[in-house]
Amino acid sequence: MNGLGMGILGGLGSAACWATITVLGRSISGALSPAVINAVRAISGGLLVVVVAVAAGYGPEILRIPLWALLAFWISMGIGFAIGDTVFFAGMEYLGVTRAHTLSMVHPLLTTLIGIGLLGEPVSMVRALGILLVLGGLLLIVSGRGADSADGPAVQWRGVRLVLLAAVSWTIAAVLLKAPLQGVSAPAATAVRAPMGGLVLLLTPWARGAWPAVRTCRSPELTRLGAICLLSFASSLLFTAGIKHAGVAVGTVLATTSPLFTIPLETFVLGHRPTGRTIAGAVVTVGGIALINL
Repeated sequence: MNGLGMGILGGLGSAACWATITVLGRSISGALSPAVINAVRAISGGLLVVVVAVAAGYGPEILRIPLWALLAFWISMGIGFAIGDTVFFAGMEYLGVTRAHTLSMVHPLLTTLIGIGLLGEPVSMVRALGILLVLGGLLLIVSGRGADSADGPAVQWRGVRLVLLAAVSWTIAAVLLKAPLQGVSAPAATAVRAPMGGLVLLLTPWARGAWPAVRTCRSPELTRLGAICLLSFASSLLFTAGIKHAGVAVGTVLATTSPLFTIPLETFVLGHRPTGRTIAGAVVTVGGIALINL
């Protein structure tokens, strides 16, 4: 298989892993809070990333990372993971997996708009069309209701606000990564970033009592939590492979196809069938993201 093929598989694999993580996270949310799930998966998956990075020969580079870059990586992880991922999982409780996943695609849109407004990046007709498609897809998601939801508008909008807060957090985290990544490889950066999110969460009141809560879980819940940790590890490596072999634009687009994976997963794992409006919004949004990154 050539490099491009490996990059495509990496990007799609990363998207599939993230979709599966969110579905499994939703399935055990009754036993564990979003903060606890995120803390455990960050520390476990992060330590696996460190072991693999050191085994692959990135240990010396990790030790040479300057202090300012380490701080940028850790602050980025704290904002993007400890805040972003946690409030996303909380918002998913109100909106359902596919709706929350698609609405979170405002993150690459915000990144693009920042690049246009602050960094002077060009705006082509194709990118403008992509922006309009993303906005249209998100409008479909926000204006509809989950197929199994009996919650009122106030509860639904609470979920929307939480997911939008997650998207803003991810955007800020991505912007903070731009400068330090100029001089640090992706595997080394991932190795120093990944465990930090879990450590930050464990220091917050949100994850208080994390380990006692995990110990009281039943076997099926522990199995799913273990799968989440392994998938978090795999997602990090696959995303890096997608960027390395397929390029930033193609790798990023493929990684944002995760809402398309959540549609069948939400149906078969959780028994929730997304509405036609939700499915249409997911397809339109992913198509718009693809145009934005051309």
